[in-house]
Amino acid sequence: MEAFFDLKRHPVEGNPILMPEYTQADKDSEIEWASIGRCIDSNHTVLGFESVLRHGFSGLLAKAEKYEAKNGQNDMYTAIKQVCRAACGIGQKYAQEARRLRDIGDPAYQREDLDFIIETCSRIPAEPARSFREAVQSLLFAHIVNTWEDYINANSLGRLDQILYPYYKADLDAGILTKDEAFEIICCLWLKLYRSYDVQQSCVGGTAPDGTDQVNDLSYMMLDATEKLDFIRCLSVRYSQKTDHAFITRALEVVGHVGKGVPFFFNDDVMIPALESKGIPHKDACGYTQIGCVETVIPGKSNPHAVTGETNLLKALEYVLGNGHSMMYPSFCPGIETGALSSFVTFEQFYDAVRAQMFHILDLTCAKVKKWRTCSVTNSPKPVKSLLTEGCLESGRDFNDGGALYDYYQIMLGGIPNLADSLEVIREFVYNRQFYSLGEIKTILDENFPDETVRQEFINRAAKFGNDIDSVDSLAAMIINDCCDCLDTLSETYGLSFHAQPFTFLWMVDHGRESAASPDGRRRGEIIAYSLSPMQGRDFSGLTALLNSIAKMPTQRTPGTTSAIVEVDPKLFTDRNLPVLTEIFFASSACGLENVQFNTIDAQTLINAQKHPEKYNNLAVRVSGFSQKFNLLSPQLQDHIIGRTKHACL
Repeated sequence: MEAFFDLKRHPVEGNPILMPEYTQADKDSEIEWASIGRCIDSNHTVLGFESVLRHGFSGLLAKAEKYEAKNGQNDMYTAIKQVCRAACGIGQKYAQEARRLRDIGDPAYQREDLDFIIETCSRIPAEPARSFREAVQSLLFAHIVNTWEDYINANSLGRLDQILYPYYKADLDAGILTKDEAFEIICCLWLKLYRSYDVQQSCVGGTAPDGTDQVNDLSYMMLDATEKLDFIRCLSVRYSQKTDHAFITRALEVVGHVGKGVPFFFNDDVMIPALESKGIPHKDACGYTQIGCVETVIPGKSNPHAVTGETNLLKALEYVLGNGHSMMYPSFCPGIETGALSSFVTFEQFYDAVRAQMFHILDLTCAKVKKWRTCSVTNSPKPVKSLLTEGCLESGRDFNDGGALYDYYQIMLGGIPNLADSLEVIREFVYNRQFYSLGEIKTILDENFPDETVRQEFINRAAKFGNDIDSVDSLAAMIINDCCDCLDTLSETYGLSFHAQPFTFLWMVDHGRESAASPDGRRRGEIIAYSLSPMQGRDFSGLTALLNSIAKMPTQRTPGTTSAIVEVDPKLFTDRNLPVLTEIFFASSACGLENVQFNTIDAQTLINAQKHPEKYNNLAVRVSGFSQKFNLLSPQLQDHIIGRTKHACL
């Protein structure tokens, strides 16, 4: 599975590959964090597909020629014009093949279907879409062209119910389309998009700039199609306190019925202000959608550089205990000197040192992003994305050369739950109860918990994130706030816009493998927590308590989304309980819940599937921002998911 564009494998013909210079600190940090810390420059987009539907590629060609005449010829305009001319001919090839099949009377096809293909593809995507059928076909062609540029992976489609609704409504009113026909077309689109690993994100619902709810017929139809087809289709739901509760109940119902972790949910009342805090105007912020897993994008107007800077903040505590040195590899000094452990007389002094190490980690990460950005400008021009992203044609600058109207970089913040839990243990056992010194804590961790009784004490006698306990939840919130402050400073330092993204993808496995034992009771090399989900098995106070903990985070400062996966026992997630779950969901959202994803499979089923995979071929789960068949996951990830608390009480 090729997750990202590989510069070494995909050089631009005729251009040398430009690679950044690395310092020793860069190399040490990569060993420590399993961190690439680079500018992701491909296959994480949602483009302005509405412009293809509205103008066709022939109209876009004329638009490109207009801006070229105004700004002067350059390589970007030359490439964009070639893309437009090539895209204009795609439909004709399909129409030609459909005519051939009709002429020979191929029994595998109905003549009526071939006639529709001929009529539609003779115009689309060269010309503007005139109907719902043409709009869906044009959008799919445009998506295919985008994926040809830099692979499928997380190239996503955006708010399909909003893009397609005007065509649906016009055809319905004109009597040339029925709801059943529209539903069949959506199902066909879902089938065309199907992949065993699917992060081609689509989104339904949302809030208009005037605050009104944007749920429409297609929003429900797309939920219905996801349930009816019963396979993984990457779909998210946007909502606010003004959203009809019946829509969220229906979406939760699909989660329970399909049982594959879809759809997942984004709170407009948090996401829109978070984007506005980064200077994005209200109207455009209201148009946000998701890429791939949970990454945020303003479709057709931004280059989000999703999952760009990868960090493991748990290492900050490790560097304080080692005075800048790694506890995994003591010869490495990827941190900074923060002083002898005996110098930290108060917990506040200790946390100040942790904060300094976090800032150092983020600084190294953002510096590497800056280096990679220069390389991506040379190595990865993107004419398709430049064509379909506002700002590029107008400025004459490529998508990867700052051409997008909004150009920002999402910095991943990993290890927050583990760091908060570990700090709480140190505050309680070292400073409040004085059971241990910092030196003794370090020795215990260096020796990887030689006494299991001590490890259990660390786990059970200090509060843990995810249980609605203010002391530890406030530590997690403080960590995020401090990181956001740091990213604001680094944005000025490096002249780039950095957005906080508390999200780990699958890298919680890599980060855990390269992390020493930690005071939260985690052994050396064990996986760390997924994103902002509690460390697996540490949330034991029920679903409501878990949602309350997550909602306390400063979510209006994290436009990259505070991603969390919540495991719910199927006994709780039943149709009878859905109205109650809906009310809990809205109450948590009013408190600040930003993004949540649900799994609804009990632990015993997962254990049985691990032992007898052949009996559970269609069992799928939410993994880390995406859903996947359970039997395709590594044993380590399977164990991680089994170990997550399955909430059976509110």
